Amino acid sequence: MSRSFQSVAQCKPSSQADVYIYKIVPVTDSKIAGITSADELFLVDGQLGSGTVIQLPGPPKTISTLVTTSDGNGFICAGGSGDVFLYDVRTRERAGKVNVGKGVTAMSLSGSALAVGTEYVNHQAVVSVWDVRQLSKPQWQNAENHDDITAIDFHPSRTNLLLAGGDDGQVSIFDSTVVEEEDSLVQGLNQGPVHKAGFLDQSSFYALSSDQNLALHPVFDDTRTEEPKPIDMGDVRPLIPCEYVVDIVKSGTAATIATGSHSKSRVDLVAIQPDGNFDLQNRIVLEGAHSEEIVRSIFTSDETGLIYTAGEDGQIQVFREAAGTSETSSRKSKKEGGRYKPY
Repeated sequence: MSRSFQSVAQCKPSSQADVYIYKIVPVTDSKIAGITSADELFLVDGQLGSGTVIQLPGPPKTISTLVTTSDGNGFICAGGSGDVFLYDVRTRERAGKVNVGKGVTAMSLSGSALAVGTEYVNHQAVVSVWDVRQLSKPQWQNAENHDDITAIDFHPSRTNLLLAGGDDGQVSIFDSTVVEEEDSLVQGLNQGPVHKAGFLDQSSFYALSSDQNLALHPVFDDTRTEEPKPIDMGDVRPLIPCEYVVDIVKSGTAATIATGSHSKSRVDLVAIQPDGNFDLQNRIVLEGAHSEEIVRSIFTSDETGLIYTAGEDGQIQVFREAAGTSETSSRKSKKEGGRYKPY
């Protein structure tokens, strides 16, 4: 049984016209940080209806990516200028910066380790790891990438393992403790131009191509005698059904695919079951999501049960479960939030 969520508040952080919101992330003090296509970096109250929009000074030029620190007290943003800026939410000021030499296209943060992926310039795209406490030089890097890096992610426990995906379709897992670039590649495959990619759990990762084909893969383990086969789910649009994929949302060991249908002004969140199938019967439906515009970013609050979205209409929306949704269905969906296991 599906669960319906209704929009209970919304706001437009930018005063400019025709502005997209690229990304929103939760930060401390019940606030949301976000970036826009107008090179704006902002903070808003999580209730959206109270307080003012705080525009933070001096964001990177052509800003495109944003991550938050694990404690929520800071966030890092970067863009086409190659500048990477660290901000403190409490002081609302810049707390660190570095220029990585190429436009930044993807970032991931695990503790104090920041992974950065760049655009393809001068026959190189660079994947690197930095210590945010001392942004002076990379701790590790690999320049043997042949197109823009579009996705990057740390392994949930073995943080020396770093996944990177690119426009050339290559998905690579590197060991950042290996200094020699040609020896640091642990696993590689070709998926088609990568739209989203990341680790699902300890033993598996996903890759979503720009034509919305999704595959689940086992993380290489040299102790296995036989490598398990990946699960190729193909084009997810007719399966959900939907018109595009927003993201893969992870919460603990559970993973959910968030999809959009702009012609219906809705977002569907569907759990990925342990066998790799979609739990279509227990989906969450966000009604009235961003009119007919594309949703760019989504996150859920485990504390409040609210779901936040941002889109190409320049709006942030917050959704709450509608009255009358079956509690039995709600409890069932939580119990069934297992993860795909490749073996």
